[in-house]
Amino acid sequence: MKKTALFIAMTLVALCCRAQAVAPDNEGMTLNAQEWTRNVVMGWNLGNSLECPKTETEWGNPKTTQAMIKAVADKGFNSIRIPVRWINHVNNTTEMAVNPEWLARVKEVVDWALAENMYVIINSHHEDWYDRNPYYSKQEENNRKLGALWTSIATYFRDYGERLIFAGTNEITVNWSAPSTEQQKVQNSYNQTFVDAVRNTGGKNYYRNLVVQTFACSPYHGLNGFTIPNDKVEGRLSVEFHYYDPYDYCGNCTYYYWGEAYKDKGSIITNSTESTITNLFDRIFNTWMKQGLGVVMGEYGVSNHFTNDDKQTQMENMQYYLKCVVGEARKHGFAAFAWDNNQFNNGSENFGIFKRWQNMEVGNIYFLNGITEGSATEYEEPQGHEGEEEVEGATFWEGNSILDWGNGLQLTIPGSQFEGKGNNVPLSLSYTQEYNDYDDIQLFFGDWSAQVKFTVGNQSFTGDFIPSNYYFTGSGTSHVTTMAFTEATLNTILQRGVVIQGHGIRLKKVTIGTPTGITAVTIDDTMANTPIYTIEGKRVERTLPGHLYVKKGKKFIAK
Repeated sequence: MKKTALFIAMTLVALCCRAQAVAPDNEGMTLNAQEWTRNVVMGWNLGNSLECPKTETEWGNPKTTQAMIKAVADKGFNSIRIPVRWINHVNNTTEMAVNPEWLARVKEVVDWALAENMYVIINSHHEDWYDRNPYYSKQEENNRKLGALWTSIATYFRDYGERLIFAGTNEITVNWSAPSTEQQKVQNSYNQTFVDAVRNTGGKNYYRNLVVQTFACSPYHGLNGFTIPNDKVEGRLSVEFHYYDPYDYCGNCTYYYWGEAYKDKGSIITNSTESTITNLFDRIFNTWMKQGLGVVMGEYGVSNHFTNDDKQTQMENMQYYLKCVVGEARKHGFAAFAWDNNQFNNGSENFGIFKRWQNMEVGNIYFLNGITEGSATEYEEPQGHEGEEEVEGATFWEGNSILDWGNGLQLTIPGSQFEGKGNNVPLSLSYTQEYNDYDDIQLFFGDWSAQVKFTVGNQSFTGDFIPSNYYFTGSGTSHVTTMAFTEATLNTILQRGVVIQGHGIRLKKVTIGTPTGITAVTIDDTMANTPIYTIEGKRVERTLPGHLYVKKGKKFIAK
């Protein structure tokens, strides 16, 4: 009897959905996903408002007004993400039709944003019935309800233009732990249900840009488990992740300084630097944007935190962090939306930018300045690199071993191996990319005190080098990567040695070279238009005989 009732209910929903569908309408729907995301210069979240459990003001924020949205736009934000909770405004969980009053309220806020020429995202946020239940036992029921919910929402907004897009879910998770295969598959099924439901309503929704999510909106879980949904149209999907990394700086607030630029100010967190953001965003670009997806960083931020003895420096550091995050997002073509929950205390969960109770006065100018500075960065499509030839020198190690952090090879090279080889001695690694999730080569000083700075070609790295990002290649590809060091770094290596470890790499050979093992080149007029860099990555107009340089990703000694 129960199965029969469920079948009838599902049939009614299916018939309702088909009745609501109209013919596809592509008028004015010209932007693809990557064009849409690149158009987001500064994005802002209307946090802790429409996603409250019952009423918009339940979590202490005032009711959103048109003046609030205008104030945000006046400060340079040209995009808004509006988190929305729907389930408390649904009377019948079989039909999942949203109450007209709530739809009208969401529409009102959307219209205010569009009146300011903003790009707008509305999503399904804090829906505990599905986002805390990514299990096979709930999969069929939740997909039915999610499909019916998005049919209701999408039908209501079907005639809206391309500036409005939909995001299917939010942070689906179980205790914020790494997902099981089951949980990943259920999340992927939610994404597919959302896309199908919206497309099936027809009209402009057939061509509307849509956003699907990684598990917990984690970039790391997404890079190892996210499946791109099938879509009826090409190039109209974006993938969403959130970025509050490193969490001990941004969320837990146990560190007060971040980044190489601030390491002389106090104790900085060591597992994240400027290059960490660059390397991760490179990998995201190569994984998703190379497949035609847009990328939405739906939330990011750092919670306001400081000590009284160095508050000014710490506030400037948070500004610098936001500048770096937004700048890298813009450079990679990601749409970045700052989380603002209207909280301004000292410690965790204080992401406020605008004081909503005080006529949208800027409550944290450092946050606003950092976002504004980063947003000035222009999009740059990353360029690939060719592999290098192995340098001449002494073979330190040769074999066939996997790098897998503590479970694989951790190769220690004593500092004595670098003695007498000059100030520009390179380290050459021969290896194959061999991974199911991601690859990374990491260099630490031999006492594990810090990550090693080095250059590959004309790019600088601190500790982590990700071959798939640098070469734009996948698992099974072989490379020779030559790493060069500054004189100061080499002096530290001489004292402490260097450790090579990583993940997803099958190491074959390690060679410690000498500058004399690199080709000597005479610079002539035919090379005038070829950029030449010092080993530290600084471009030069002329070379000095006997010095080491980089041209087209390869090192040479100038004659």
